[in-house]
Amino acid sequence: MYLKRLELKGFKSFPVKTDIIFKEGITAIVGPNGSGKSNISDAVRWVLGEQSIKSLRGDKLEDVIFAGTDTKKPMNYCEVALTIDNSENQLELDFTEVTIRRRAYRNGESEFFLNNKSCRLKDIKEVFLDTGIGKDGYSIIEQGKVDEILSNNPLSRRKVFDEACGISKYRYKKQEAERNLSNTKENLERIDDVYIEIENQLKPLFNQQTKAKKYLEISEKLKTLEVNSFIREIEGIEKELSEVNEHRKVIEKELNEKEEQKNVVEKKQEDINKEVEVLQDVIEKSVDYINSIKGVISKKESQINLIKERIRNFTNEISRKNLEIKDIKEKLNENKQYIKELESNKLSGSEELSTLQENIKVLEGSKDKQKIKLESLNNEIELLKESIIDILNKKQEFSNKLSTLNANKENMNIRDENINSEITELNKNIEIKSSELDTINKEFNMQNENLKNVNNRHKELSINLQDSISEHNKLEDEIQKSKYNLNGYNSKLNVYIDMENHYEGFNRGVKEVLKNKNLKGVHGALGQIINVPEKYEKSIEAALGAYMQNIITDNEFSAKSAINYLKQNNLGRVTFLPLNIIKSNKISLGNLKANTKFIGIASDLITFDEKYRNIIENILGRTILINNIDEGIKFAKETGHRFKIVTLDGEILNPGGSLTGGSLKTNGNILSRKRYINEYTEKISNIKNEISHLELKRESLDKDVKNIKNEIDSHESKIKDLEKSIIIKSTSIKNVESEIESLKGSITKLENEKNDLNSNLNYTLEKSDDVRKDMEELDDLYNKNKEKIDALNEEIKRYNDLYDKEKSEFDELNLSLVKKTEVYNSIVRDIKRISGENCELEEKNKQLEESLNYEEHEIIKLQDSILTEEKEKENLTKQLGDSNRNLETRKIAKDDLKNSFDEINKELKTIDRQHIELKESLFKVGGRLERLKTSQDTYINKLFEQYDMTLVQALEIKDEDLDIDRKFLESLKREIRSLGNINIDSIKEYEEIKERYDFYSEQKQDLEESMEEIEKLIHTLEENMKSEFEIKFEEISKNFKYVYKRLFGGGCGELTILDKENLLESDILITAQPPGKKMKNLNLLSGGEKALTAISILFAILITKPTPFCILDEIEAPLDDANIFRFGEFLKDLSKETQFISVTHRRGTMEAADYIYGVTMQEKAISKVISLKLKEAQEITDII
Repeated sequence: MYLKRLELKGFKSFPVKTDIIFKEGITAIVGPNGSGKSNISDAVRWVLGEQSIKSLRGDKLEDVIFAGTDTKKPMNYCEVALTIDNSENQLELDFTEVTIRRRAYRNGESEFFLNNKSCRLKDIKEVFLDTGIGKDGYSIIEQGKVDEILSNNPLSRRKVFDEACGISKYRYKKQEAERNLSNTKENLERIDDVYIEIENQLKPLFNQQTKAKKYLEISEKLKTLEVNSFIREIEGIEKELSEVNEHRKVIEKELNEKEEQKNVVEKKQEDINKEVEVLQDVIEKSVDYINSIKGVISKKESQINLIKERIRNFTNEISRKNLEIKDIKEKLNENKQYIKELESNKLSGSEELSTLQENIKVLEGSKDKQKIKLESLNNEIELLKESIIDILNKKQEFSNKLSTLNANKENMNIRDENINSEITELNKNIEIKSSELDTINKEFNMQNENLKNVNNRHKELSINLQDSISEHNKLEDEIQKSKYNLNGYNSKLNVYIDMENHYEGFNRGVKEVLKNKNLKGVHGALGQIINVPEKYEKSIEAALGAYMQNIITDNEFSAKSAINYLKQNNLGRVTFLPLNIIKSNKISLGNLKANTKFIGIASDLITFDEKYRNIIENILGRTILINNIDEGIKFAKETGHRFKIVTLDGEILNPGGSLTGGSLKTNGNILSRKRYINEYTEKISNIKNEISHLELKRESLDKDVKNIKNEIDSHESKIKDLEKSIIIKSTSIKNVESEIESLKGSITKLENEKNDLNSNLNYTLEKSDDVRKDMEELDDLYNKNKEKIDALNEEIKRYNDLYDKEKSEFDELNLSLVKKTEVYNSIVRDIKRISGENCELEEKNKQLEESLNYEEHEIIKLQDSILTEEKEKENLTKQLGDSNRNLETRKIAKDDLKNSFDEINKELKTIDRQHIELKESLFKVGGRLERLKTSQDTYINKLFEQYDMTLVQALEIKDEDLDIDRKFLESLKREIRSLGNINIDSIKEYEEIKERYDFYSEQKQDLEESMEEIEKLIHTLEENMKSEFEIKFEEISKNFKYVYKRLFGGGCGELTILDKENLLESDILITAQPPGKKMKNLNLLSGGEKALTAISILFAILITKPTPFCILDEIEAPLDDANIFRFGEFLKDLSKETQFISVTHRRGTMEAADYIYGVTMQEKAISKVISLKLKEAQEITDII
């Protein structure tokens, strides 16, 4: 697996899409300062998920988007894509290539893609876990990463070692598990709150449903007795109805006889009336007939005039159409002539097109031959260029050897001169060092005294810091305790809000009405609209009883709509309280004459909206609150048991003397939960204020602790500086002493070295002559190949000219073909258009001729019609005279019939009077029948209202042998009343709540088991992390010792875990001993030594756990030339396992590279990348 490609577009100084191809081995990225070469490593870090813009040398996200220049507009987004070769399946993805893409916009939005599919940053991190790749891994190493390893911050150092030891994936999984554990605990706390609340509801609901079942059992007995009682009453009424019906039938018979007599007379009257009507009808028809004849005669006259007008119109239309036919024939002749001309042009155009197409085909074949020849010549030149490149590579090798030999010769001469002067200088230095040794001893004694004073002050500050931290911890405990309480109250508040929102404690029917927002005029349940002080909650709840479930509506119509909704959906029964009907029923305090003190009238002790006063006073206006049952009994006696009395413990003394008491069940906290919501909201606000106050105190204390720490740090710094200085002085004393000895030894070494130089110089001179001869031979071969390339370029130029000429002719012919084709197509379209126009004209001419024939024929028909109409008019005039004579005869016959009708009418009035008297008798009998039926309906309605039964359904449970005892009936009713308020819905509610209780029990158990599993997982992960870390760290430590010796050319480096009991959190101590020096603290090393130490650690990690690729961003900058050489050599060894991309400006690193990318800014603020092999860099640009 290796980094294959990097694409940049709009990222920092790369506005144009830049594609960088990487190969295995070492690639160097070079360029002048400010050219944008480090932006390449920034791009890799960014695409792998870097979120800190500051680490990318910016302030905000849009700083990574190209900002524009004077000549180029800024971009609105940037995009970086990184492609990794995964052919060996090191990444757990079924792809041979994996592309990570990140895109950012100026509005702050950012997107990630994995193989062009949108994904999350988390998905990217998980892909590269335990590979060393990523923003926190060691695949990208810049100067900052070097500083992290050597910094005093143990967390920064641990991140690198965790990734290297392969435990970062375990740590990631552990953090996920801890988050899941925290979420599970929170869920368990929430479920516990709901579980307890449901448990509290379950017990009272069980009692309610038990009482409801008993109520249903007694009600069923009462129903059987009362239904049979109603049936016997209905059957008695049915018998009496039969007798009254017989009497009614006698009256109806007499009434029918009178009606028959009346019918006979009425029939005579009707017959006369019909004759009159027939005559009247005949007279009217005669009048209508006379009028119709007159109308027809008038119409005939109008029709004759109309026909004459139509004849005139047809004559005019015939003249117009003859002229139009003449124009059409002329137009047809013109079009036919034009089509002949177009057909001639079409034929000549077709011939021209064929000729052009043939010429184009010939030219195209010639042009292709020229192109093949050019490709052949270019291939020949490419082969020669490759040969020249090989020559130049060899020449460069010889040149490098010669330069090395010359440099060695010059260095030897210079070194000989230097040795002489160095020996003189060394003798002088021995005298100076002896004097310096005395001065250092004095300074050493003075610094020891200063260190003692600073240590004393440091102890005082440490005691103060401990006191402040102790106080800080107390404050922190108080804050955490307050936050714990806050979470508790929040959970409780949420439970009560949830109960309020789900209408807990209300019957099913009430819940459904309250939930249905489509029902108009519904205000809420009575228990919702009142506010009750805590001390009266038990009393008011007892006093209200089932009334709390009653729903207030605007009026009876709103209540009716809600009742219909309950019926239609079979949702149970609910009592409604219409605001417009219910009136106040409050007692006057002046009427309460009693010696026993009482608390007050129930309606006065609660608060509510004024619009509900009538309802509240109707229900609670005659209820008295009193302290206890003893005082209640006294008060009841004094007031004659006329009022309802409720004690603070919820006992009830009913009007009439009955008492209700015992344990009081809650009704779903309907009254108290509103108070709890307000109380908990206020407590939450107070705790938040308290937390804010404590946090302010903690913040102030934090500042004090910080100031003390700063002062301690300052003193620690002084102690370190003094200790460092003392160590330095102590070391200096030893060093000066050893330096004096070393100087003497150096003089001896220099004299030996001078003798060796003379023999090496002679060998170098002989080797230089051999290299010069080889270079001359290569120059001759290079010049010959250069001449061949020039000759081939000339031939290419000749063929290019010929190819361009033929291409020009080819393009001209193509253009001519297009134009001729367009002209030809235009002619074809014109012929088609005119032919179509001719068809339309011929069709129109045919229609006009047909129309002319029709109109001439119509004129002849109209002339015949005039003669017919005039003859019919004459006949109608004769018929008019005959009809007038018949009309007068029929009018005389009508008057005779009217006289007979008046005689029969007198006889009919006498019969009507007798008929009315009989009807009055029948009405009285009907009234009796109606009263009996009303009584019967009353019992039937009772059946329906009380038991929701029809008479047919009631007869199904009729029992003739049943003994109906009125006293037993009353005892059953009393037993039902003694049960008090019954909640029928409690049976179903209990089942629902029990189901919820079982569900939350199961959820609670699941969460507890889940917590246990997560805790086991965390323990397993920690054990795996410890085991893995211990093994890998030992390996890294061993490799560090090896790498350190190799890079430093000796010396010793060690890695130590400071707290082996706490492997996963312990700091890691790095110690270093450069060659020829004693073991030193890292802070005492030089900049180059520190950098090389950090590089040694990173290389040791790469040996232990190679990452597929590694980007080095100028990490070797502080090293000297000798160390750079060793760095480059080691890099070559590591490149067998890891691909390296090094951003550098050091020559040694470049020489170690297999490939080079140059980054330049040919245009201001815009980077450009040039890819070259290192050995080709100088000569390739001269050739191509």
